[in-house]
Amino acid sequence: MELIKRDPAYMQGYKEYCREFYENNIVWFKPTNPNRIDDDWFERTFDWYAKKELGLVPDFPKGFHYWAVDGDKFIGEFQLRTELTEEVMTNYGSIGYSVRTGEQGKGYGKEIIRQGLDIAGNYGLKKVLFIINEKNTVSIHICELFGGVLMDRIVIDRGDEGEQTERRYWIYL
Repeated sequence: MELIKRDPAYMQGYKEYCREFYENNIVWFKPTNPNRIDDDWFERTFDWYAKKELGLVPDFPKGFHYWAVDGDKFIGEFQLRTELTEEVMTNYGSIGYSVRTGEQGKGYGKEIIRQGLDIAGNYGLKKVLFIINEKNTVSIHICELFGGVLMDRIVIDRGDEGEQTERRYWIYL
């Protein structure tokens, strides 16, 4: 498995992954609404993602987006936000990641985080913040496995999902 920059060769797998998340009502991580992904989606969003990497998208922190692939199979995604804005500190965390539902339980989450922490270090980060829903025991376990230090618990209003208790962890690189 490897983390790569978004690649149109994996679009069908990405769309299937998004559909799985929406059909299974997974709330820990919301990818793109699959109804918005058409044949031109990758090209339409290319400039937006490029601007996001430069920190030029209003109301979004500077961030980098990777796809996890294993051979020709789309596995999941990894997001790294390199600025600790108030929104990052209270809503997103530095890191977001997910594994498609059919590939969970195979060690991919651990591998995404292992490679993702290396990427964060390559961007010069000394620590990264994880914000994990209190009920997401798998992500809590993975974070702690990589040395996550619990900072605190906060309550976040997640709109349709209501108020959620989230744990904030630092991982020092």
